[in-house]
Amino acid sequence: MPPASRPADRPAPRSTNRPDEFVLAATQLFANRGYHGASIANIADELRLTKQALLHHFGSKDALYERVLEGVADRMMLMLMEAQNPDAAPEQRLETFFETYLDEGLLNPADSRLILRELLDDRQEGQPAERWFLRPFLQELMAMVQDAPAWRAAPPAAALAAVCDLLGAISYFAMSQPVLPRLPGQAGAVEAFRAQIRKRVRDLASHGPQS
Repeated sequence: MPPASRPADRPAPRSTNRPDEFVLAATQLFANRGYHGASIANIADELRLTKQALLHHFGSKDALYERVLEGVADRMMLMLMEAQNPDAAPEQRLETFFETYLDEGLLNPADSRLILRELLDDRQEGQPAERWFLRPFLQELMAMVQDAPAWRAAPPAAALAAVCDLLGAISYFAMSQPVLPRLPGQAGAVEAFRAQIRKRVRDLASHGPQS
């Protein structure tokens, strides 16, 4: 008996069954559309799966989104850990991290977009701040800042403001890349921005909260 024909409007399912690929596709869709704009149906279509097959792996859209956020947090923490060279001065460790963050943002701005959308959606309104997915990463990065001699007497709020300032500037620049190259005078903008970030990090580490 010949196999049943597949409807013309539904592509053949992908051969892979790996949840990691599902999370990667979901990361792109959530980054582009936000939590509320990306549905299980959208993600299933992107993977050429049925909704039932996708839900079999994750149970719900919320559970899939949490996996996506965990992946972002893991990648951010990995960048931070790779910059933690015990033989390097604190300002060198900070410079290494922020340059790596810029490089990763330029290669794949989806994580930066996802973080921004998560902040705008504020899905966890009313939830304890201790549960926010980037809290451990921010705490470690603040500790790296406070390791610099000029920051050792500074309050945590000052360190948080400093790291948010730099992370925000880098994320905004990376997310703007689809548009910025079309503007006049943009040749060399990436290297000019990299030099500015390098200088800002050095000033921040050397001069403390008043830099």
